[in-house]
Amino acid sequence: MLDCKYFQNLIYAFEEDKLPLKSRELFIEHLDNCKNCREELEIYYLIEYGLNDTIIRSNNVKYKPYIDVLDFKAVVESKLKDARQDIKDIKSMNNFMNLCLFSVEIIMILTIVVIMIILFF
Repeated sequence: MLDCKYFQNLIYAFEEDKLPLKSRELFIEHLDNCKNCREELEIYYLIEYGLNDTIIRSNNVKYKPYIDVLDFKAVVESKLKDARQDIKDIKSMNNFMNLCLFSVEIIMILTIVVIMIILFF
């Protein structure tokens, strides 16, 4: 089992959306079960946004209402909810792409079978 220090070191990568899918899933799962790491993420946002008015970037407009009232627990909840939805969307897209690839393979096999039938019969 990975320890809290490992997940706390992933906070910046999570915020910058630089975690691979599996790492992001593990990170979110850990935060769902670890109050200390969730508090560390809140502290990160407190330092990142609460103490620096100029750092609110355009990609954080969605979270600005929470940041304006210094509700970093709500920022964490909202970001985790968004990350869960992103993971779900990515998995759905991956499933769709796998289905498309499988369909193409079947069509190719059927094409070869039809060609073989035409050539030899």
